[in-house]
Amino acid sequence: MEISQKKFLNTLNLLLGPEGTKKLVDFFNVPQKAFEVKEGELKNLNFQEKTIKNFLQKREKIDPDYEWKKLEKLGVKLITFDEREYPPLLKEIPNPPVALYLKGSLLPEEKYFAVVGPRYPSDYGKLVAKEIVPELSLTFTIVSGLARGIDGLAQKLALNENQRTVAVLGSGLDIIYPPENKTLAQKIEQNGALISEFPLGTPPKAYHFPLRNRIMAGMSLGTLVVEAKKKSGALITALLALEYGREVFAVPGSIFSKTSEGTNFLIKEGAYLTRSANDIFEKFDLKLWAKKKKEVKFQSEEEKIIFEALKEGALTVDEIVKKTNLSCDKVTSTLIMMEIENKVKRSQNKYSL
Repeated sequence: MEISQKKFLNTLNLLLGPEGTKKLVDFFNVPQKAFEVKEGELKNLNFQEKTIKNFLQKREKIDPDYEWKKLEKLGVKLITFDEREYPPLLKEIPNPPVALYLKGSLLPEEKYFAVVGPRYPSDYGKLVAKEIVPELSLTFTIVSGLARGIDGLAQKLALNENQRTVAVLGSGLDIIYPPENKTLAQKIEQNGALISEFPLGTPPKAYHFPLRNRIMAGMSLGTLVVEAKKKSGALITALLALEYGREVFAVPGSIFSKTSEGTNFLIKEGAYLTRSANDIFEKFDLKLWAKKKKEVKFQSEEEKIIFEALKEGALTVDEIVKKTNLSCDKVTSTLIMMEIENKVKRSQNKYSL
């Protein structure tokens, strides 16, 4: 779409929001014609009287060129359905955004994978994310919502692996929510993208987040739910993914844990039970993962033996000793060096890759 038309598309978004804008653009096809709509035509399209009045009043005062310059000043692009950066799978959902605001970059060849969970995850949920997401990010571009908890953690883990990640916001790109994730947002912009269907100045209202979730689910090949309560945004994202015919993966948890009620429900309903990144790779292209997996150089035969043992999952020192037949002293000293070199990670007295 030409910039001259994008200016009107942005202005419509400011006046009517994404839903009203899509309604007009779908009808008129050309954003400028939609912007010049007459009062009678708005009534025929079943816009409410209050909406029509506000639109007509504000249209007289707004300057599309001035509003466009605001986007340029902040380095925000507006990408439309016909552009290569618009995520291909997102076009397939029943109600795709007419346009996306973008800071950073979306790559046409990227394969997106959503990772979601609660704002206040359990220690178990955090441990699971640290176990699965780094490996997952070597094959897929991680998509999440920049929220507190698992969302933000997943994106940090991807960045820690020097991999790209995409954050989908429920506000304008000039309003980062939650505010404590501003630094994270800046890092994501530099190595991935921030996207939103909402124009600049849009606050993070509660009803925006289910709309945000549909974008996350819609643009992704699959969705991993690390933890979720019975009623939660993470569960909404997963159910939307199922509705769109995408693969859904869920981590099992204790039957006594509130934050695992949603994931256990999803597994019962047919989601893939997920214990590791390999459970996800089995459903997709293992060869692609193998090419991108980091090469590990071992300093000793003991390192190689311990590394192979940890491929099956996290282990304590005693468990490694039993599994490898190495001495406790040798295992302990080797693990110390491997941890320093970031070949293994330690959490709650267990070591993992």
